[in-house]
Amino acid sequence: MNDDFRLDPPPAAVRQAFWLAAIGLLLILAKTVASAVLLAGFDDTYQAIKPSNPFDVGDEVADGIELRLTVAVLVGAVLTLMLGLAAAAVARRADTSRSVVGALALLAGVALVLGVVFSPESAVTPDDAASLAWLETLIPAWFQTLSAVVVFGVAALFGIAFVRMGRPAAAGYCQDYDPGARWGGYGSWLDLLRRG
Repeated sequence: MNDDFRLDPPPAAVRQAFWLAAIGLLLILAKTVASAVLLAGFDDTYQAIKPSNPFDVGDEVADGIELRLTVAVLVGAVLTLMLGLAAAAVARRADTSRSVVGALALLAGVALVLGVVFSPESAVTPDDAASLAWLETLIPAWFQTLSAVVVFGVAALFGIAFVRMGRPAAAGYCQDYDPGARWGGYGSWLDLLRRG
């Protein structure tokens, strides 16, 4: 095995794909943390606004929102792990790297789309401005905006990363490796920062 060959920095397409995947990972992490923060203060917030509840079903609305927030935190944690593995796999010098990234990104995309359907803000539909304002106290508008940005952002970033990994230089980097090497990739994480 030629150590100089093993330590060659990844081509620009691989570095770009890594950073796209890393930004996607940070987006899903941000949404997971935001969901956890809302969940942690949910009971106190609900008790403070409970007397002005405009919905006939009462506590069932809050219970549904709280359950969906809990699921959002759990799914977000799993997605953070999956997308972290995908980001790490981008620069792995192996034939399977692109397949792993594509499979994990596809699974994450499906989970994000299902998350839109079962999101906390979709637990109930407000009838008027008063009920909308009450719901936005429990699930603020910034969280709804963050959720939308994360879904579209992660899908776009990982889609572009996957396309970048299909570039000839990136494909050659992934296919031209030493199968006997313990880590057939770059020599250091710092190689992803280098432009040369």
